[in-house]
Amino acid sequence: MPSPRLIGKYIELVEYHLTTNQQRVLSTTFLPRPIGQLFTRRRAHSNASFSADELSHFNALASTWWDANGPSRLLHKMNPLRISFIFDTIDQYALPALSRACDLHMLDVGCGGGILTESLARNPRVASITGIDMSEDVLAVAQQHKKRDPALVSGGKLEYSLCSLLDLQIPKAASEGQQEERYDAVTLFEVLEHVPNPSAVLQAATERVRPGGWIFVSTVNRTAAAYLTTIFVGEKILKIVPEGTHTWSKYINERELREWFVEHKTNVPGSGEHWDIVRSEGCIYVPFVGWKFAGPRDLGNYFLAARRLE
Repeated sequence: MPSPRLIGKYIELVEYHLTTNQQRVLSTTFLPRPIGQLFTRRRAHSNASFSADELSHFNALASTWWDANGPSRLLHKMNPLRISFIFDTIDQYALPALSRACDLHMLDVGCGGGILTESLARNPRVASITGIDMSEDVLAVAQQHKKRDPALVSGGKLEYSLCSLLDLQIPKAASEGQQEERYDAVTLFEVLEHVPNPSAVLQAATERVRPGGWIFVSTVNRTAAAYLTTIFVGEKILKIVPEGTHTWSKYINERELREWFVEHKTNVPGSGEHWDIVRSEGCIYVPFVGWKFAGPRDLGNYFLAARRLE
């Protein structure tokens, strides 16, 4: 663990980086901006959910995905917080006329090796869940780990698919004589900070949520404090996260994400769809304890829940 004096030096370096040599970074990275304008240099690749570099990075981690003490240990430690965030939010904010609290049909985007997906599949309130990912190596790990539990193999409650959210077929909405095929909840945990075009991914997510359904997101603010904790200390110094996992310029401020939902109008003709952000929480990692909801939601990591209304 670095000494307070050493951490102080790190902070000085970050401040120097921001205030003297990199005014351009400050002006283009910290100031709020619409999500649709993020990563304009990557616009030519907007149809891809993940870049080749991102896929290569996560493919390299595939074999260690289920090692609770390995490179993915922070994801394992975050899993209980994710589960509680989903069900506590539904219990507190679901609209009886639109949202059901059990028999949930869910979609886990960027499921990786299935840490969250398996936990949700085992939950009695979940009727079915599909995990999708673009990494063939990581998804193969998810498929193999699923086979260890006969309860997950039988019944078809848990399915995996090698595809991007943008390529996933949009389920049909309910119509006369037909049941609703869209999802009750779509999870985007630690996904948006890894995609070239977060606005397109969010748009695709909204198209797959039924009325009264949910989108659950966790990501990271684009702040100096987030750079210090997640990249400078987490990756480079303590090495509790594999180096190269995060790209600071891809972080999304809570305000930007909130404004996207506030201003969002669906492309579905005549639906009148809009979204209500019902909950947003800052969270921090406490060594030897785990992830906790604490601190400002506009500083570092945060969770956000949005409910679809008609």
